[in-house]
Amino acid sequence: MFPLSPVLTDFYNTPENHYWLVTQEPMLCCTILMISSRYHVLPGLGGTSRAYSIHNRLWQHCQHLILRIMLGQEKLSKAKTRHVGSIEALLLMCEWYPRALNFPLENDGWDSDLILTEPDLRDPPAPASEIPMSDRWKEDVVEPTRRSDRMSWMLVSTALALAHELGIFKNDNGKRKDEYDVPGMRSDAEVYLQQLEWRRRRLPSLLYVFANMLASRLGCTSLIPEIPIVNAAEGVTGCPCVDNEWMYFMASWIDLTRLAKEITDTHFPAIARSGDQRRNLGSSEDWDSMLYRWQASRPTLSELHRLLFCYFTC
Repeated sequence: MFPLSPVLTDFYNTPENHYWLVTQEPMLCCTILMISSRYHVLPGLGGTSRAYSIHNRLWQHCQHLILRIMLGQEKLSKAKTRHVGSIEALLLMCEWYPRALNFPLENDGWDSDLILTEPDLRDPPAPASEIPMSDRWKEDVVEPTRRSDRMSWMLVSTALALAHELGIFKNDNGKRKDEYDVPGMRSDAEVYLQQLEWRRRRLPSLLYVFANMLASRLGCTSLIPEIPIVNAAEGVTGCPCVDNEWMYFMASWIDLTRLAKEITDTHFPAIARSGDQRRNLGSSEDWDSMLYRWQASRPTLSELHRLLFCYFTC
């Protein structure tokens, strides 16, 4: 599943690096296990049912960690939830949803739908988007998609707030909050910190793309209207962890996202506001030419990044 996501690097593909994943990044570790337990069946008798139980428990723990991030709670431990890996974990959950989103919420015994289901004259008027109870069965397929989009929107908002707190959008080489001066630090720890810096510099581009894709899908105002000016390779030039093909891929994806955002922001509101179909027809032809130019300038990528690009742009 790793090649199908641009969020993570291949650093944790090596078992020798799992020490930092477990001891330093609990949110990312739990999220990876939660996603894996949904799509991989355990061997042996009862493997499917055990995988369901493990996935459900890990999703509950992920919710607990998300709540700690949102409420600003942190334990006195080296395993921090307010970490670069937590932002990556939140973005991963926007791509790979937990199984619980396919089902209605559990009732706690005091839910209002258990008390009153019939309309009453004292009730406030229902929103126009509210679906009558008699027709709710028609939305059984659509509702999980709406739940996943709403959850992704809130997760990206949380990731963006945490990114601002950790200084992700600051284009400098200053010391980070997750970096410490440790006397006699081993060389492998320096490799981890180098990798952490590279991951930190990748996040502004990822947050911009994820936020704008969701905003277009939900019809909301984008959380990041402009691409943050952060050079991903600055400060880590010459480091073997830098993936040049990933930077080419993200630059092309950002151009496509910016173009799609411009079309959404200017074309559709213009039709409703002015009703001038001829003017919008001309602008549509301009956008066609812009899309053709983008297609012509798209970089040549390896098989792995080409698969990733097709997965996210189709």
